[in-house]
Amino acid sequence: MPLPTLVFFGFAAGVAAAFAGRCELRVSPRPAILTRSFGAHGFYVCLVLIPISVYFYLFHGDWFLLYLVDVRLVPSAIALVGFVVEGLIASLGFFVGASFIRSQRDGLALLLSAAAIVLAGSVPLVAKKQLQTVATYSQFHGNFGGAAFQGGPLFQGTVAMSVFLVSGFVYLIARLHWSGRRS
Repeated sequence: MPLPTLVFFGFAAGVAAAFAGRCELRVSPRPAILTRSFGAHGFYVCLVLIPISVYFYLFHGDWFLLYLVDVRLVPSAIALVGFVVEGLIASLGFFVGASFIRSQRDGLALLLSAAAIVLAGSVPLVAKKQLQTVATYSQFHGNFGGAAFQGGPLFQGTVAMSVFLVSGFVYLIARLHWSGRRS
């Protein structure tokens, strides 16, 4: 998964987590950041979303960044800041969703989450050329070397990480939904 896909998916997961935790958000006078729903979302971001991004950055960095930047030239501190920003964007999704939920606009929260998922899914369509080729930054821009995406280790990693990302998301939403129904 390329970085833009994970950023859009993280934002969508934040909005969806706020929607799933709407029972708590509506009755709790606490700020959204102090709710259990935000804590669960934070665990998802820190234990699933960001580690998946780190995996792709470390092992398939040029592809992950859509060959826009040569990963060898990016200082590690800048990469760390990028992962923090990714987590903050996911948290922003939760806060925007919580705002919609607390103002009784659940439909807008669902619509926003769906729109972000559509944007995440559209990245492979927009960057088809970049994602079909597995190469280094130099190989991609020099039009030499490289391999096809299908069947290689990057494909296998993408499938495995997609399973982790989606199953973690489903668990997060189910857990927040059921915990809200019990209280």
